[in-house]
Amino acid sequence: MISINDFTDNRKTNVHAVFPPQPVFAISRMVAFISHDLRQPLTAILANAEFLTRPDVSEMERIELFREIRWDVDRIDALLLSLLECSKGRDALMLSARNIVHTVECAIRMTRARRGFRGITIAHHHKGRAVGWFDANGLVRVIANLALNACEAVDPGSGQILITTAGSRDSLQICVWDNGPGISSAIRGSVFQSPVSYGKPEGRGLGLLIAKKLVEDHGGTIHLDENCARGTSFLITMPFAIPGKRRRVSLGVSLHQLYATVSESTKRESSHK
Repeated sequence: MISINDFTDNRKTNVHAVFPPQPVFAISRMVAFISHDLRQPLTAILANAEFLTRPDVSEMERIELFREIRWDVDRIDALLLSLLECSKGRDALMLSARNIVHTVECAIRMTRARRGFRGITIAHHHKGRAVGWFDANGLVRVIANLALNACEAVDPGSGQILITTAGSRDSLQICVWDNGPGISSAIRGSVFQSPVSYGKPEGRGLGLLIAKKLVEDHGGTIHLDENCARGTSFLITMPFAIPGKRRRVSLGVSLHQLYATVSESTKRESSHK
């Protein structure tokens, strides 16, 4: 004889077989991260829309502003797509052969969209290999979050931010440095452990958590440079080479074809500038 408890247990088992339990915490965290990063392109769209209303805007400037708005709409679409992929239990990263120099330029452009940051100097220096295997949208979010945090820490009139990237056959190093007052020793050891905000009344402390999650999704590491004598410096190391298995099974392309792919993606990025 089957008891009521047995019947209930069987029903639970069958339901879970058909609808596997979702990682609620992971999805909730992803929603928080996406909501945080959506504010960046939305802020840029608002700023550019305000410029479009000015009577002294030239036709060339108007075209450029429309391009910027279109690029930010694409960024929002990519963020929402990553959220959809996460809800389906799939990897949100979209790895492909991309150019890290163009990726950093996109992050800098997004950071400069905030009117209060336009007096801050943001520079980028690159050396070594520029083409690698990574999720461009993901790294834009990483670098933009670090740069935005830096902009909020430095003086709005004399602030300096330097982004350096160095690519080799196997790895990519990224450093984001600013000449601000540095991170307080009270929170220095926990900046990647929980949402921490220092000196920002409206800050939620999610930027560094987002950067850490995306870097680790790439198989990399990120840490605060304790040896930085002035300001704040974050160091990232991550794989850069195209995986051999993925190249043989999924791509099957030559090096010439790889660079042709990157060239084509670069043209698409340039069309949104």
